[in-house]
Amino acid sequence: MTFSTDTLNSRSPYKLLQVNDLTFRFVTDQKISYTVGFYKDNIFMDEGAYHFFIDNEQHEHGSYDPKIFDTITVLLEEFFNQEPLVMLYICDAADQRQAARDRLYHLWFYDYARCHEMTLYSDSVTFRQVKYYAGILLRHDHPLHDMILTYYQHFLRNVPTLYTTQEK
Repeated sequence: MTFSTDTLNSRSPYKLLQVNDLTFRFVTDQKISYTVGFYKDNIFMDEGAYHFFIDNEQHEHGSYDPKIFDTITVLLEEFFNQEPLVMLYICDAADQRQAARDRLYHLWFYDYARCHEMTLYSDSVTFRQVKYYAGILLRHDHPLHDMILTYYQHFLRNVPTLYTTQEK
């Protein structure tokens, strides 16, 4: 999978700087720096699944900025214009703000999915007394759509059992 920074920046409200093949940085008008991108998943699927991430390294919170999602939308469109792919996300729980992240991601990705004929499925799972929020986004016309969605739902329901069994 490859991204063209020229193509991305021709449509992005914030200038994207490419860090590596699938990772980009941008700085908002409020001078908050974000790193966004994808990394390949080899656990959920053998091929075609990538985790989306967004990181605010300074952990600063600015006022609502619609240009952040507009920038992310450019990346999502380029991502889903590639071969049939699946995007996964897990909301970081390190600072106990995972529920807020989930609400924001759900707002962003729900609108995106609705406008682009895609399926968004999100849910939570409690593991070691921490509630994690996760989701999956894939095109309606993905050749394995129903199988992937069913497997993902099953996977989330069984995460505590899967990881507890491995630790013994």
